[in-house]
Amino acid sequence: MFTFCEVVTEELLPPLRALVAHKLKEKGYSQTHISTILGKTQPLISHYLDNDVNYWKGKLEQFGFDSEVLESYIQTIVNDIFSAPTLAIKTFNLILRDILKSGRICYVHKQKFPLLNNCNICIELFSQHNKLELSSEKEDLLKSLERAVKEIEESPYFASIIPEVYVNIAASCYACNSFEDIATIPGRIVKVKNRAKALMPPEFGIVSHLTKLLLEVKKIDPSVNVVINIKYDKKLARIVSELKISFTKTEHEIVYNEDDIINCIRRAILKSGTIPQVVFDEGGFGLEPITYVFGRSIEEAVALVLNLAKMYVLK
Repeated sequence: MFTFCEVVTEELLPPLRALVAHKLKEKGYSQTHISTILGKTQPLISHYLDNDVNYWKGKLEQFGFDSEVLESYIQTIVNDIFSAPTLAIKTFNLILRDILKSGRICYVHKQKFPLLNNCNICIELFSQHNKLELSSEKEDLLKSLERAVKEIEESPYFASIIPEVYVNIAASCYACNSFEDIATIPGRIVKVKNRAKALMPPEFGIVSHLTKLLLEVKKIDPSVNVVINIKYDKKLARIVSELKISFTKTEHEIVYNEDDIINCIRRAILKSGTIPQVVFDEGGFGLEPITYVFGRSIEEAVALVLNLAKMYVLK
């Protein structure tokens, strides 16, 4: 059987892995360390690095990647490797699913195995979640989220408030009972050439830190339908205060994971007695400080973060 797995392992993974190796080398990692990170032998890492970046990008031309999209894929995987190996694996799997449903692998697959000329199995299988019939409310929510992402991508200021873990938006239906009622951006909104770029279109049903957080906050106040994460620093906190935006800060000594952060945010909101527009969290053990922006609508929350980004650059 000529499965898509052969194309992935033989044609897609080696150049992607090589480009990640080059990024790690740029950050000062030795071949031995890169070998440990990627789980490959040192001679193979040497082979990756002996050929330059353009050579490996050329290997990926057959998949029809836009150069900026490819750069965003590689940079996101590298950043996730530093954050948590499991996050890097999740990101790669989301990227792979997006590639499979786009038909990019199909073209290469059919070139290698002409007997598969009429095959569309991958497109059908990996697009099935998009083919499920959505309610009019969910369709409208996705359209609103797509418009919001476009606004963010077009902003000349937004990249200034993108944290190391990148940005995401979680937006829920008014009657929200599970992750299936929350839309978000698979792979997140990343920074490419100092501009914001969404890796993939929004969809429902993704389990993530923000979707978990939104579910918890809606238990306190069901009218809150959106949360966006941006970076946290003293300058941004000062701008929020000067603009008289309602905010609170989490209180904790040591937190070890994102679920701990969610519990701290929940306690901070309950202590304040109302849902503020902004919650600041100073992070913890291996966790980046983050600003969480809440809103009742996508438009409201996005307008706020775009204004904060503009003020952050111009002040």
